[in-house]
Amino acid sequence: MRMIVNMNGTAASDLIDQRRAVMDAISNAMKAMQEMTPNGRDYPGKQDDCKADRETHYARFALLDKLRNEIMDEALEIQRQSDGR
Repeated sequence: MRMIVNMNGTAASDLIDQRRAVMDAISNAMKAMQEMTPNGRDYPGKQDDCKADRETHYARFALLDKLRNEIMDEALEIQRQSDGR
């Protein structure tokens, strides 16, 4: 997303606050996901299944991290535009 901060558009502070709220929600989701990391004790005799599920879990976590970082980059760009840099 590459909006242009301008006086007829949404205030930069509102655009940034919206992104902060989303980043907070994603961070909370990531914290919750840490609690559900597959553990070997839940896969008795099925260590390959545990390994596969952990790989899936970490791939999902990485997607959230990537999304959070993209939204942070948007907020930083909005701030940069707002500062006139």
